[in-house]
Amino acid sequence: MKADAIIFDKDGTLLEFDKFWVKVSEKAIEQVLKKFNIDGALKNEIMQAIGVKNGVTEINSVLCKGTYKQIGQVVCKVLNQNGYNENEEKVIKCVVDAYNDNYSAGEVVATVPNLFDVLNKLKSQNKKLAVVTTDNEYVTSICLKKLGVENLFDKVYTDDGKTPTKPDPYCVFDICEKFGLKKENVIMVGDTLTDVNFAKNAGIKVIGVAKHEFNKKILENNADVVVDDLSHILNLID
Repeated sequence: MKADAIIFDKDGTLLEFDKFWVKVSEKAIEQVLKKFNIDGALKNEIMQAIGVKNGVTEINSVLCKGTYKQIGQVVCKVLNQNGYNENEEKVIKCVVDAYNDNYSAGEVVATVPNLFDVLNKLKSQNKKLAVVTTDNEYVTSICLKKLGVENLFDKVYTDDGKTPTKPDPYCVFDICEKFGLKKENVIMVGDTLTDVNFAKNAGIKVIGVAKHEFNKKILENNADVVVDDLSHILNLID
């Protein structure tokens, strides 16, 4: 695959998703339930509703592909189904605040031990590197710094309330405009169907990354190619 620019998703692609977000979500949900004086026993039901089962997140779930707002909507739905008639707007705000308050509970671990070397190799080939994530700017910055790769990216797009989020293709077109690139020479690397749809909406190729077999099967029917180790993209990209 020819590439002048490579766009990476953050969570699940650069960062081990479950080690970070399952722990953060558990703490955030506990805070939300406490805020509304709701029985903590609902935590497990909410965790399953946002996509976590036995400590593993399904890649097509709201936790894996959605925004904090969308997670808040799911939380509110579960509360209402259990007889707690809470205002959706208030629940969403509480969920957003809870995630921001508890990000430190997550463990920041690279998906591959040689993450810096993989990205630096691409960088040394004069390829533009970008991150497009539905996470917010604050948490994204902290995660990239802890991974030790923040200085390798030419552009980082987050959910700042202004920039259209995936699967809207805006970020691809913006990258092409900023760096004078043709979209035919831009590749997306991600681990969810949102990443795949983002790439397809923009008309670019996409490499899926998945370790679990059930997630591989989901991506194999949609991505151009699927790898189980991020470092393998070096063998695919010219």
